[in-house]
Amino acid sequence: MSVDRTEVERFLKNWANTKSKPHFAVLIEGRWGCGKTHFVTKLLEDDAFTDRKPIYLSVFGITDIQSLETSLFYASASTVTKTLHKGVGLAGSIFSGALTLGTGGILGGTANLNKVVDAATSQLEQSAKNMDGALLVLDDLERCQIPMSELLGVVNRFVEHGDTRVILCANTDDLLDDHFIAFKEKVVGHSFLLESDPESALASFVAEITQSEVSELLLHYTNDILELYDRSGYHNLRALRQFVWQLASILEKMKVEYLQNDKLVQNLIIQFFIFFIEFKLDLSEETSTLTPQDLLGRYDKGKDEVRHVYEFSFDKDKEPTPKQRVFKKYEQHNGIRAVITVQQWISILNSGVVDALRLNAELAQSDEVAGVASWPSWRRLWHLYSWDFSDDSEREFWSDVEDMQSQLKDGCYIEVGEFLHVVGVSLMLADHELIDQTVPDTIAAMKTYIDEKFVPQLTDERCRGVSERFGRHLDSYDGLGFMRREDDEFKEVVEHLVKKMDAWHQNWLGEDAGKQLLKFLTEDWIRFFGNLTVINHAPEQRYLNVPILATIDAATFVDVWFSLSRHDERLVVGSIKDRYEYRSELLDSEGLWWREVQVELKNRVARSKSKPRNVQINNLIDHINSTIIEKWELRQFEEFTNGNSTDLSWMTRKRVNSQ
Repeated sequence: MSVDRTEVERFLKNWANTKSKPHFAVLIEGRWGCGKTHFVTKLLEDDAFTDRKPIYLSVFGITDIQSLETSLFYASASTVTKTLHKGVGLAGSIFSGALTLGTGGILGGTANLNKVVDAATSQLEQSAKNMDGALLVLDDLERCQIPMSELLGVVNRFVEHGDTRVILCANTDDLLDDHFIAFKEKVVGHSFLLESDPESALASFVAEITQSEVSELLLHYTNDILELYDRSGYHNLRALRQFVWQLASILEKMKVEYLQNDKLVQNLIIQFFIFFIEFKLDLSEETSTLTPQDLLGRYDKGKDEVRHVYEFSFDKDKEPTPKQRVFKKYEQHNGIRAVITVQQWISILNSGVVDALRLNAELAQSDEVAGVASWPSWRRLWHLYSWDFSDDSEREFWSDVEDMQSQLKDGCYIEVGEFLHVVGVSLMLADHELIDQTVPDTIAAMKTYIDEKFVPQLTDERCRGVSERFGRHLDSYDGLGFMRREDDEFKEVVEHLVKKMDAWHQNWLGEDAGKQLLKFLTEDWIRFFGNLTVINHAPEQRYLNVPILATIDAATFVDVWFSLSRHDERLVVGSIKDRYEYRSELLDSEGLWWREVQVELKNRVARSKSKPRNVQINNLIDHINSTIIEKWELRQFEEFTNGNSTDLSWMTRKRVNSQ
């Protein structure tokens, strides 16, 4: 059960300063990041807390008693201590000269406290007096590699045979040492469970900021930060401290006029907290982890000016994705409209470096600074029902209508989501007779735009997955729902768009995708195989279920293959064989292609005058046969014998190719 920190401080002050020797240590417990270290170090820094010499030591990673001796010596270093080091020697003999370590020794794995006490020598007892009068804090016990029986045996000597007051700090949930509970009962007299105290901790963190303007600004937004901290649910003060430091480095680089923009600073704090805590530190215990790169949408990669962080909800009945859970937690249900580009947020999160020029240039284009003037015309028109035409803004309205139609004429709308917003807004304007076109005319114009302007500018990056993204799960883009998305007229345009894009993509797969993939073979080995098989660190995996190899000319493939080093050449077939391990159906299309590759390899042997090289090529032919062709033939045979196929041509091809 947690206790009030003021009560803990009062107890520790009495315990540390009492004239009688307590002969026990005090344990401060709490989850990682709850502020245990911050709590005790504040006490040590307070001159009014105690006259005892404060010694703080984290035992994180310390592996043996000798290392602990050295660490204690330097942590407690002073002129007096160093003199003792030369004589009796805190590091030289306080422990190692008095105790035998290792298997079978006094402090071996089977030792208990009674053995430690009985076997301790007078030399240890005398040396332990060197720590008399000190207040020793040993932090991070759960991450110390010294067996707990040994470590707490040492602590026992301090508190039993000297006047050292020892505070132990640990997350006891992570202390799995079997000896800990028994030793805790003998060595620890009192323990206190600390819960995080974000309000006082935040005030302390802000006080550490040296730039007064930034410090005052952070104090002004204390309630906003505490609310975000509470929403996060992590209650990790170390993470909060890191956030404050990083946030201060951003605020320091901002222009004064931007720091005075309340809405801008407030949104920047909200965004940076969510991005830093959820995407940078990723404190969630969920199995799916988030990274800064996940701030970009699936179809935003490669774009330069993305300012919206979102996650489409394709199926309302499905379990929400990690990103969707984050948006829900912080009540950002429509995603986050970023004050700077998502790309710059990612750069800051990954490097910790803030480019002042870039930061302020992008802040100048934010909605909070530039206002609606920075919006594209279709976005302002989307808000038609919120316009206040009493302020003589009708002229601006007609200007936006003209601008949107002009950009349609010039083919400027090439992103799927943006174009669908233009479709919805145009249908709305036509329905209200605010443009010359009727609704049927608008539908026809949009279909023509798709055929003549949109499709010719398509790329694979924009096209992939369109059917899944903008089919029956139609919803929104850039934080705004599509206007008229439930109307048949809008759906008619979408169906035409999806049909044309699917046709384009199928054509691209058949004509250009294989050529692009083949280029990766010589330029980016991981990208080539990552697109075909499941491997770690692959930047993309486009063709795991697509028989893309069958679209590549066999002779061209062999030319590129042979341009590799002989070492890499030998690895190609072995690296690609896993493609068919779990997706054997791909062999139905690619098995014959591999047979064509074998034929091409045989032609190369026939034309080659180098016998050693022909040995290498024949080895490749055999490797293809044993790892791929045999699986393909077995699959063909099984389908034939099961009555699932009437195609006997594979048998004919096999006989012809083997002759």
